[in-house]
Amino acid sequence: MEKVKMNGAGIDRDGEETDLSDEEELNRRGCAPAITGGEEDGSCSDSEDITAVEGNCEVDQMITDCETTDERTESSLRDDLPPRKRVTRVSEKSCLWQCAVCGRKIKGNWTHRRQHIGSHERLCIACPIAKCTSEPLESSFLTHLKSQHKTTRKALSTEHKADVEGQIDRNVATAIGCEMKYFPPSSLISSSETLGKNPVNPYCKKCGKRVLQLYERRDHAALHLNMKIPCPYADCSYSGRVQACVMHLKKAHGVTRSGLKLRLQENEKFTKASKELHAQADLVMSEYFT
Repeated sequence: MEKVKMNGAGIDRDGEETDLSDEEELNRRGCAPAITGGEEDGSCSDSEDITAVEGNCEVDQMITDCETTDERTESSLRDDLPPRKRVTRVSEKSCLWQCAVCGRKIKGNWTHRRQHIGSHERLCIACPIAKCTSEPLESSFLTHLKSQHKTTRKALSTEHKADVEGQIDRNVATAIGCEMKYFPPSSLISSSETLGKNPVNPYCKKCGKRVLQLYERRDHAALHLNMKIPCPYADCSYSGRVQACVMHLKKAHGVTRSGLKLRLQENEKFTKASKELHAQADLVMSEYFT
């Protein structure tokens, strides 16, 4: 049996329709064009239910998602579930936060909180259009382009796009640096990020890192415990946590989900080692997440 190695190792929109392609682009960078949709008003219902598949499918699901989301920072992979059980998980959009500075309640994911931070820190974008001296808040930038210049971000010149992207990167970095000032772990009012209806605070009690998904929390606990699993290839000395090992398989061995399934011996080793690591992490999970 393959063993687990224990190595030491408030900004209201003006009612104008937002250009869809621009909105998608800003969402991709973690900066959607408005925050009002994320604020708690008693009438919004933007939660998104995801029904987990049956059976023990966590490892295969992670491999599948990693094939197309190598650069992703936050993931939405399904947790492994006991056979013949189905549960519904509500996405991060259902989380409710309260700003530690102004007390305003913000409903939704990091994008909404980031834009709220922007309203406090005045994170603006200087319009790159010639002779325009406007510096709207980042959340209002797309509306500014459309209403004042009859254009979209996508239609900007290459030089202007680069200018805007640089400003957005600066704003993102600033917001990340200010997150604990406005939204420390204690500002999370409610969360349904875990299976069923039982809320779990997504912040690690040891280091404060926000970890949303169950398989991610297992890997995070493994990080604190210095637990690793070996690469299933006999001639490879690599070892790491489950997610890191999945990425290693793809990058070092060119193994996709279907490829690993075809290699039955390696697939069995990897699956068994992953389950053993997660089982050990579950035993101490309460020390890190409650």
